[in-house]
Amino acid sequence: MSEFIVDLSNYRDTSGARVKPGRYRVQVEDAELAKASSGNQMINLWFRIVGGEFNGQTLVDRLVLTEKSLFRVVGFMNAIGLPTPKKRIKVNLRKFIGKTLDVDVDDGEPYRGSVRSEVRGYLRVAKSDTPADEDLDEIEDLDDMEDEDDEGLTEVEETPEPESKKRTSRAKAKPEDDDEDEDLDLDDIDV
Repeated sequence: MSEFIVDLSNYRDTSGARVKPGRYRVQVEDAELAKASSGNQMINLWFRIVGGEFNGQTLVDRLVLTEKSLFRVVGFMNAIGLPTPKKRIKVNLRKFIGKTLDVDVDDGEPYRGSVRSEVRGYLRVAKSDTPADEDLDEIEDLDDMEDEDDEGLTEVEETPEPESKKRTSRAKAKPEDDDEDEDLDLDDIDV
């Protein structure tokens, strides 16, 4: 017998396709939280190219959640229309799925004899460049949200400090109107 059954229902490409360097319109197909080999948390993103010569090809990117690489996380969030206040925020990865954005792609370094495309930058799709079949109400909401000054964000309650830390930290406390350390929940925002 030369036939066999293989279950590919949960298969996901982890390296992505190789496409010509350039700018591509993509849609976020999936996002997951994972751990990098360094032990740091990261977000794996799968993008499906929409239109053009490489229509349907998948690009994979990883956003490592370290202080040095937060500029990439912020760039991605801005490109899909999520606010990025200078506060601790809670983000639901499901908010990423289905969003359309443009990405700049270049060839990565060869790995095991193979070159893959790497996402080098994220750009927000101009309202006039949005495909006709995309929900225009959703795009208007994104534009309105940018001017809302964090309306619709939910504060996340912090774990109380132990008594010993409270005594030493009171002298260093910031004024009450300085809310840079508040936790916010972006889960309730419609984007």
